[in-house]
Amino acid sequence: SPDQVEAFHLVLIEHCRTVVEDALQRGEPIAIANCIGVSSVLLDRLMAGFFTSEPVFEAVHIAMLTLNSLTASGTYASRTLANVDQNLLVADSAHVARLTCLTALQRSRPMGAYDTGDDDLKLAVLTKMGERMRQLLLVPSNLLGGGQVSQVTMRNKGGYPTPPPNSRFFPLWQSASLSRCCPPSFQCTYPDLTSIDEPDRAFVVALMADIHSMLIDKRRDIREEAVVVVVSLLQRRRGIMSELLITDIRGEHRMETVDLMNRGGFGALLVAHEATTITEKDSSRHAQKYGSFFEWLERNQGQVAAVFHGIHVQASRVAIPTN
Repeated sequence: SPDQVEAFHLVLIEHCRTVVEDALQRGEPIAIANCIGVSSVLLDRLMAGFFTSEPVFEAVHIAMLTLNSLTASGTYASRTLANVDQNLLVADSAHVARLTCLTALQRSRPMGAYDTGDDDLKLAVLTKMGERMRQLLLVPSNLLGGGQVSQVTMRNKGGYPTPPPNSRFFPLWQSASLSRCCPPSFQCTYPDLTSIDEPDRAFVVALMADIHSMLIDKRRDIREEAVVVVVSLLQRRRGIMSELLITDIRGEHRMETVDLMNRGGFGALLVAHEATTITEKDSSRHAQKYGSFFEWLERNQGQVAAVFHGIHVQASRVAIPTN
């Protein structure tokens, strides 16, 4: 029955989480790499349509737990790995976590005429992303360490290095993604990091394409968490956000430049956030902090919708097929 299948999925994922937690606390480097590989397996099944809401969020939790253990100072995993190994694994862990979060947001939407979606899942994933955006956007540029790159790696389309099979990095690299160790007859549902140009930009574009509907969601808590995510993107990837939010829109007679960044509410949103963060100790009072942004959004919904339509078009071209 469907209930029995869901129960089996939960037992399976809870066992995965237990194994991952143990490996992150006392495992060898290859075991830590396999934690990322386990998350990639869950991502593959998630993108294939498996799991209901609770297992979906468990998959998000495991991916984010692994990423945090690799990036937080003082954790066993970050102490155990050499700098070069850590850079290699952080890139893959962040990639898997980004795709898992994006897919979970997609899965929270209504899937058909009789499906209402899952707003609680949507809120939980948004909250987790807002808390860990710095780690999600990590794309180490010094993979495999400075001058070693040209000698010990091969470059793929995405510009990210693939260690040759005879290098000591290869087992770690291979273990960190299902797509690198499955047989040729098996087609993974997610793109490997090595196949994506500018993975952090692709993530921002895909996330912004989704975020519009959440900024105008009927639930206030979802709207406010969506704003937290947008603010985090504005702080950490302002250049990419400006490219997305400043664009030419075809008007009745000519092309018009619409600037939602410098002349619109998104730039003002960032200024308001930074000002209130300095003056307020209680930063959780989103309703007061972001009230003017939501008023602006409602007044300018036509222009905002036109700009986000363009973002949707860009998202359809990037190599992150989460829908």
